[in-house]
Amino acid sequence: MRSRPDFGRIAATTLETLAWVGLATGVVAILNSVATAAGLGSIYLIAVLAVAIRRGQVAALAAAVLGVLTLNYFFIKPLHQLTIADSDNVVALGVLLLAALVVGRLAAQVRRQAAEAELRAEQAAAREREAVMLADAATALLGGTDDMVVAISAGLETAGRGELRLGASAAPRPKEGEISLRLPTDARFVWLYAADSANWTETDLNRIATPLARLLDVAAERETAAARSAEAEAARQADAAKTVILHAVSHDLRSPLTAIRTAAAGLREEGTDPEDRVALIDAIEEEADRLTRLIGNLLDLSRIEAGAVHPRTDWCDLLDVISTTVSHVRDPLSSGRIQIELDGELPLVRADASQLERVFSNLIENALRFSPADQPVRISGGVGAGKVTVRVVDRGPGIPASQRASIFEPFQSGGTDRRDGVGLGLAISKGFTEANGGELRLQADSADGTAFAVSFPLVKQPATVG
Repeated sequence: MRSRPDFGRIAATTLETLAWVGLATGVVAILNSVATAAGLGSIYLIAVLAVAIRRGQVAALAAAVLGVLTLNYFFIKPLHQLTIADSDNVVALGVLLLAALVVGRLAAQVRRQAAEAELRAEQAAAREREAVMLADAATALLGGTDDMVVAISAGLETAGRGELRLGASAAPRPKEGEISLRLPTDARFVWLYAADSANWTETDLNRIATPLARLLDVAAERETAAARSAEAEAARQADAAKTVILHAVSHDLRSPLTAIRTAAAGLREEGTDPEDRVALIDAIEEEADRLTRLIGNLLDLSRIEAGAVHPRTDWCDLLDVISTTVSHVRDPLSSGRIQIELDGELPLVRADASQLERVFSNLIENALRFSPADQPVRISGGVGAGKVTVRVVDRGPGIPASQRASIFEPFQSGGTDRRDGVGLGLAISKGFTEANGGELRLQADSADGTAFAVSFPLVKQPATVG
């Protein structure tokens, strides 16, 4: 389809050509009395040169022809006629026309070359700007942020002075005064938006759209690969954890089962006296209780790790919870060793009392187990920093420095041996505490013993009745 002529531009060129020829004619008229008309024809060359530089070769050709005709009509005898009486003037006008045509052509070439050089400079600047934008986008990709579209968009907005941005959506959502272009990504829909005032053409946008799309595809592939790697690592760790669990609990499961089977076999033997029978029955009950506790701990741990702990919260008096826990402690040597130093006015907390009993039961039994038989276990508490805190302090050998960071992990006993424990108590206590909105931490550890602190947020107390 042929483009329509630009009449405004044609009119401006015509007027400028006439102006330059008119100006040259005026100069010739002024100097006509001191020089020959043929000699003054070179002044028209200046007009032709100016027109060629400003308006191009066609306008310069018209200026050359018009200048020769004007010179002939107004200044060469016979005046006001296009005929030429003197043959020398014919030659002079011919030379003038030829020179004007050559000058016009050369000037037009220079003008075209200057325009091409300017265009190449603009294109080079545009390519440099695009290269900077893509470099910033690639830098954002290397940064490994969570949302690559947002990161790359921020880089584009910085490098492009706010002229470009990206957006991920099923349909384009341009702001007022923006144009949109879909990036050819293989994954999700991403749109490139450019401000109308920035003079971005569709060609320019398409040129940077493809590398931007490739960067986003690389980011998506990297995220997919990272997810697969994480899944593989999680599966590997799960297998390793299963192996650790089997190794950790196999002995603790076999020991009570072996003891139960041995005691049962002793009961079947004839001639077993009544006292031995009672002892064997007591051993069966004790090992059955031990096995029940181990299985219960494993089930509790699985619930905690699966996020399936659902506390039934209510107002709890920590002194009542600890008193109940101490009364149910299974250690036969605990009598008189537990010193409760709690303020009876401790604020109430919101928690599940039965789960708190499990927490303090594990902490108190651990403290008794690792403390010398002649040393007490202290339970103290107080309020501070917006929290209600209870501490269980033993006088044991302390926790080795190499194990303190992992003391709350499952199957960590915090000592050189497990002492009739598989290492689940602290993990379960921490899980139940956090499920009730509290915090369990190793507060102090030295050669003189260990202190574990259980803290709960200080909340507005219920209104008293009566």
